[in-house]
Amino acid sequence: MAHNERFEELVAQRALGLALPAEESGELAVHLEGCETCEVLLADLRETAAALSVAAAPVAPRPELRRRILASLMEAAAVPARRPPVAPWLFAAAAALLVAIVGLDDARLRREREDLRSRTADLSGRLSSAEQDLARRELRARVMESDDVRLLFLGGKAPQPEARGKVFWSQKARRGVLVAGNLSALPAGKQYELWVFAKGKPVPAGVFDVDISGRAIFESPNLSKIAAAENFAVTVEPQGGVPAPTGPIVLVGSPS
Repeated sequence: MAHNERFEELVAQRALGLALPAEESGELAVHLEGCETCEVLLADLRETAAALSVAAAPVAPRPELRRRILASLMEAAAVPARRPPVAPWLFAAAAALLVAIVGLDDARLRREREDLRSRTADLSGRLSSAEQDLARRELRARVMESDDVRLLFLGGKAPQPEARGKVFWSQKARRGVLVAGNLSALPAGKQYELWVFAKGKPVPAGVFDVDISGRAIFESPNLSKIAAAENFAVTVEPQGGVPAPTGPIVLVGSPS
């Protein structure tokens, strides 16, 4: 049998668990064997009907859906009765099911959009992180392989005498790369801060943290105001750094 709206109406009644006249029940059973559209509709309506028994607040339909439902109901009311009249509450229940389906579909689509947005943001973050890591590696290579690079060794001071470090400094790049080890983990609110001494005065060169093994590789920002680096030191300071040293010196060295 060809698919038409009459069978959709019968499917809605079947999904609600209403008994159909024997003739129509037989027609629907035969129709369902060959109509995939009605089979899917029946399964969806049954699932929605089950969900409605524990459903949350109703979802308002979109205006165009409301118009289509009302138009369909008015057309059905205008057709001469071919079977015992259907109670008004049946139409209301069928409309509620359709509204619920739309609401569930909208919720599903919103979840899928949010999931896609989340995955896109995560992918963008990973790409950005990878790009930043590549940029740091390139900067590190430029500094360490610069023809004017100087290597300065830093020794540990109390309270961390076992700490060790090296600074690769390029005057052309006005940057330094610190490679440090045996540094202790710091409490919350504290960070290590690198200092460059120029004309006998310490200049802040950035803050950094260490990994679980106490190691760190840190690239300083561009220190264009430094005419010549005379020495380097590392102190323990408040998180974010300070303009002048206030904490204990844990690493200090001198040009080799």
